[in-house]
Amino acid sequence: MTVGTALVTCLNIGIDPPDQPKAPPCAKLHCWFDPSSCIPGEALKRIGERLQAQYEFWHPRSRYKLLLDPTVSQLHSHLTELRRLGDKKRLLIHYNGHGVPRPSVNGELWCFNKSYTKYIPVSVYEVQSWVGVDKFGYSLPSLYVLDCSNAERVI
Repeated sequence: MTVGTALVTCLNIGIDPPDQPKAPPCAKLHCWFDPSSCIPGEALKRIGERLQAQYEFWHPRSRYKLLLDPTVSQLHSHLTELRRLGDKKRLLIHYNGHGVPRPSVNGELWCFNKSYTKYIPVSVYEVQSWVGVDKFGYSLPSLYVLDCSNAERVI
């Protein structure tokens, strides 16, 4: 049973990632919602709510944490808290990175700095250490959904 779910959305709505500008025609909907239909902050919130509703349909008892365009420190804080609350049970981490650069060839995902002016790399090994390893170095059950371009670079 999945006891905790982190829904991490790095969308940076209204700004194309530097390595993959969106040329028309391109997909516009996120969670069946068009972000251009309202202001970016409201669109991000609605997308997050819709993503959570979709997961709640399949896992109604899981504890959810929605992280909308998080900084690295916010990501670290919330993932370690989710692991602490989830004890040794399975956690699910859903990363939507369609508003940040593609994962690097070194297996890094991207978040933001505190002023949202730079993209900051986060090693997937760091994320795994926050979520999937206990204090003795043993693997804990965790599931990762990587919804981003070139996700195979992380594996």
